[in-house]
Amino acid sequence: MGLPSTTLTRVSAILSLIALVLVSVSDVVFTGFWDRNAMATSVIADIAVLIVGVAVVNEFLAARARREWRLLSDYGLVELGEVARQTWVMLAQQIGAGQRESLTLNELRNRVQPEDTIRKLALAVAIDDVRRRSLHDLVAELAENAGARLGRWAPVLVGTPFPETITRFVRLQARLTRLQTVLWEDSLNWRPSYEGSGDADWIAERITDVIHLGSRLEVELMSVVKHPDRWGWGAGARGELRASA
Repeated sequence: MGLPSTTLTRVSAILSLIALVLVSVSDVVFTGFWDRNAMATSVIADIAVLIVGVAVVNEFLAARARREWRLLSDYGLVELGEVARQTWVMLAQQIGAGQRESLTLNELRNRVQPEDTIRKLALAVAIDDVRRRSLHDLVAELAENAGARLGRWAPVLVGTPFPETITRFVRLQARLTRLQTVLWEDSLNWRPSYEGSGDADWIAERITDVIHLGSRLEVELMSVVKHPDRWGWGAGARGELRASA
């Protein structure tokens, strides 16, 4: 979704202003010429004034469109941030890092920071047939949700001033989907055909990576939202996120 371009009208307005200045100067230098061509003088002046007027109106409409687009893009960023949060929190709970019922968000975030600890917890799930199947159900749900949200907001956020953050969300969704594919193949007892299929170490590494990426990405997405209070992310929530960054 692109924003209205004002480049052409701005250039036209500048050229028109220059033309008006030149006409005004030439009115003194070449008074006789303009006196003999009164109609041409009137037409040129009217056209120049019209172009400047169109440029002013276009600039106003473009500014309003930018405000409306920023409001919409903020909502999209908030939704992606909430998906990132849901992803890492649910996976952290699934592998036994902690439960939100007894931990604040920041306390859980601090628990998942040590990579070795999270990897050991993830590996314990990956080598257990029952827990691995339960993990597949969760990952499939998370991957579907992340893909749906990304597909919904990609046309709006394609012009965002934060392309790297959006790219990181795409990376999160892609890694989550690949993990889901590996676990799906395993749940069918198929012989491995993907990198990571049947490999508990790979699964544990991917879980750890997704948790850490989701945790960081949530903070990044919420930090670029211009008006977080409109979406329930007031000063307190933003301060909590910054403190955990």
